[in-house]
Amino acid sequence: MFEFLFKYPADFFSNGRLILALPAWQLALAPLAVLALALLLLGYARIGRQIRGRQLLVTAVLRSLAISLVLFSLSRPLLEVTARVPQPGVIGVLLDNSISMRLDHGDDPRSAYIEQQFDTERGPLLRSLRENFDTRLFSFGASTRAIEDITDLDFSDGDSDLQQALQFVQAALQGEPLAGLVVVSDGAVQSSAQLEATLLAFKAAAIRVFGIGVGETQYQRDIEISRIEIPRQVLKGSRINARLSIRQQGYDGETLDLQVVDDGRILHRQRIRIAAGEQSFEIPLATDDAGARQLEFKLGALPGESITANNRRQATLSVDPRKTRILYFEGEPRFEFKFVRRAVADDQQIALAGLMRTADAKFYRVGIESEDELRNGFPITRDELFSYDALILGSVELALLSREQQDMIVEFVSRRGGGLLMLGGRHAFAEGGYHESVLRDLSPAVMAPRAQPGFSRDIRLQPTAAALVHPALLLAPSSDKSIARWLTLPPLTIVNPIQQIKPGATLLLASEAGDDEAAYVGMAFQRYGRGKVVAFPVQNSWLWQMHQDIELEDQTHELLWRQLLRWLAQGVPERLDLTLSSHGIHSGGSMVLRSEILQPDYSADNTAQARAVVTTPTGLEQVIDLARDTSLQGVYTAELTVTEPGNYQVRVELDQQGAMISSAESQFRVTPEGNEYYRSEMNPALLGQIAALTGGEFLPAGKTGGLAQALGQQRRGARSLTRHELWDMPVIFLLLILFLCAEWGYRRWRNLI
Repeated sequence: MFEFLFKYPADFFSNGRLILALPAWQLALAPLAVLALALLLLGYARIGRQIRGRQLLVTAVLRSLAISLVLFSLSRPLLEVTARVPQPGVIGVLLDNSISMRLDHGDDPRSAYIEQQFDTERGPLLRSLRENFDTRLFSFGASTRAIEDITDLDFSDGDSDLQQALQFVQAALQGEPLAGLVVVSDGAVQSSAQLEATLLAFKAAAIRVFGIGVGETQYQRDIEISRIEIPRQVLKGSRINARLSIRQQGYDGETLDLQVVDDGRILHRQRIRIAAGEQSFEIPLATDDAGARQLEFKLGALPGESITANNRRQATLSVDPRKTRILYFEGEPRFEFKFVRRAVADDQQIALAGLMRTADAKFYRVGIESEDELRNGFPITRDELFSYDALILGSVELALLSREQQDMIVEFVSRRGGGLLMLGGRHAFAEGGYHESVLRDLSPAVMAPRAQPGFSRDIRLQPTAAALVHPALLLAPSSDKSIARWLTLPPLTIVNPIQQIKPGATLLLASEAGDDEAAYVGMAFQRYGRGKVVAFPVQNSWLWQMHQDIELEDQTHELLWRQLLRWLAQGVPERLDLTLSSHGIHSGGSMVLRSEILQPDYSADNTAQARAVVTTPTGLEQVIDLARDTSLQGVYTAELTVTEPGNYQVRVELDQQGAMISSAESQFRVTPEGNEYYRSEMNPALLGQIAALTGGEFLPAGKTGGLAQALGQQRRGARSLTRHELWDMPVIFLLLILFLCAEWGYRRWRNLI
């Protein structure tokens, strides 16, 4: 009845708004309307003397209502309604095209689920979605693309960049009535650093993501090398410890072979026993060959493994053949100076220059490379001091160093990135006046507030947990043998009472705590700016060479000092360096080359013209210009994309005033699969997080029957604006007849006509 009277449903009037579309030219009729109203009022005024006031009011009201309806219709009234026009919603389906989808899912590979459920003719899930939605298919892996059907999938991508895939699909479907996205994947995503930020943006845009997980959440029987920790760069001849982590299921207590191979040559081999869960192994390695080394860590395969490709992993090690220059400054003649120099005398990678004060303003120089080196005693210019990689301060009272030289030492560590070793002695630490100097902040040990000249203790140093894996303090090939050797070393003497280290510092050696006093610090270190600082507050480590309990052939003292000085100088920045974002990528993948370039005074160089030279597996050289990173001082980057599998070598070159400077060479490996075989189990936590953050739902494969219904809860349609004519509504005509008849009837009744 309402729609008959008013032409349109009641919802139109409750959701719409009334407007008048009277043309502008019709406004000229307004004076005529005013004139007609005046004549009407005049007529009623003339007959007002002949009829009563009540009769006049009734007839005027009825006549006015009739005229108002006519004027309302003439003003062209319109009803403006905004409505949602029903139409099929659009969904985007992202299908994982990575190599990990070839792995087992029950008796079939994971890819079989996609082939069965999303086949154009017989796929039940695809058919269910297309009955309710406009369904668009996308393939994602290292890159994302729209596909017509699953015949475009080959499951050969060596990466799963889900973040890039979601952003690509959102952009491709922008402006569409998007009902949601569906991700079909094992969740073994390799590139997900900014994934959470992308998902929060999806939530803000009300785009729900539904995840369908394919594959086993945990393999029944599998062994994987999960992580390798190894120094990025070491001096040639250094002994390093690589840390290998293994995780496994189903092989508790089994034994297998572990090998480390360098270019077909076995560097290390051992038999290991596997424990439950995840465990780590320390592997000692020699570094006799210079250059960039691509090391391969391999585990023997065991029967019944789900994947054997994850039993091996590569790591890159750059072995630096150059000599590291170290300055040892001693403030008084003592045996420590002689025995430290003797300990590293045969080390071809350490050039130790010695400077010892023998009397006032007299110095003994040894190990110098030219007559001018150290001729004025301790360096008095930054260029001279910065030419060294590390500095040893022995028993040197603060008065031997000017304030300018003290500031230079701080800059040597913080800006140059050099290593500083502070030895104990009667003129060192607080006893040398350092507690009131700028050098106090460098020390990882907390100095006493005042000197204690008469203090002396004999202590037996013991390694802490941190020392057991520290490359400078391993005295034997294994941790157990190293601990045993530390426990048999004779005690040493300390004359600097240090019992605390600073927050952020690491304690490496300490004495046993007594009943009435705390333990004394034997060795500690901390990072300071670019460099590192070691406190070794003992005055006679030479006893580990000359004590009566030490055998004549024992090399513990020599080994300790060679390792300590190598580690002290390790990682000291060159003026030109090279860092790779990854040392192993997939074919067609990209990596970032990063180089920090420093001026001769080791400040940032922001005007350099640098290039990277990449040598392919076939020996061809590719030159790439580096662009300055405007967000960082002295940093230059370039993106490198590679397709050919094999080992690549790369270095950075800088032409500076006609002289070509080159960085140390680095290496990386390109494989078809990249890292797809590592952490390859189906990851329900990640897929569940994607769904939870966007308001979607995670569904394991085989339980997707309600997917179309879940998506349909928020089907979208396009919004439209419509205008409907109201002048010819039946209710207006009926009311007009009603008012005119009522007026005529009233006048007839009152004998006014």
